[in-house]
Amino acid sequence: MRISRRWLAYVAAGLLGFLLFMLISLPAYWADWLLQRAGQEMVRIQEPTGTLWNGAGTLVVRSLGQPVLQSRIAWSIQPQWLFTGKLGVHITSRDSNTPLKATLRLGYRHLAIRDVDATLPAGAISVFNPAVSLVAPAGRLQLVSEQATLTPAGLDGNLQLTWLGAGASMSGLSELGDYRLVVTGRGATAELKIDTLRGDVGVAAQGEWQTQGAGPLALTGSIAPGSREQALSPVFTMMNIRNINGQYQWAVNSRFPVSRVFGMTP
Repeated sequence: MRISRRWLAYVAAGLLGFLLFMLISLPAYWADWLLQRAGQEMVRIQEPTGTLWNGAGTLVVRSLGQPVLQSRIAWSIQPQWLFTGKLGVHITSRDSNTPLKATLRLGYRHLAIRDVDATLPAGAISVFNPAVSLVAPAGRLQLVSEQATLTPAGLDGNLQLTWLGAGASMSGLSELGDYRLVVTGRGATAELKIDTLRGDVGVAAQGEWQTQGAGPLALTGSIAPGSREQALSPVFTMMNIRNINGQYQWAVNSRFPVSRVFGMTP
């Protein structure tokens, strides 16, 4: 009986070692397979090399069937986080045109980012709202964050999104300047602030996002069009932006529930 148990332990250890070897040596193709299903075919990794744990490939993001981002990236999965029920991934870009550095931690209803510095074409935002592609936004989006965590309980941390060389190709609006959105999360409430870094068109706004429940988002601001007033006039009319004593006032009242990020019912 002792010998049988000993042999069973040897067999179990051998099977466990074999499974670990198989997991460690999984090809990078599986990263593409997982992203396709998680991103509903909008995100892919083409020409993957290496393994699922340490690999490289061309990240391709599509919106309405058209690629809005292509960048050669490398990734490494941090296995120690698997013991906490989370997946830790470090991503870097090998493409100088789209610099990218980020550490992600993914879990059940949990998304955390750290040391993020990414620059993407402005058209990439159409992934979140396809209607944006109708105006063909021009320029680049730079996302910077030291640390931010999103859960159904709310957002904790800071994010800074800068639109560099802002413009809209289909509206005939050449470069307007650089504009920055700062999001400061304090759990159930996140403060929003927009200001102008450079440009003839001055934009300023403040607002708040209630991250719990239905996720109401309110933002009010003003635009000083300067010499671009005539060119911006059709946009002001379309967006119901009103001229009050020479200042164009605008407001956004919308909803963005955190549950949407995690595929939950609000």
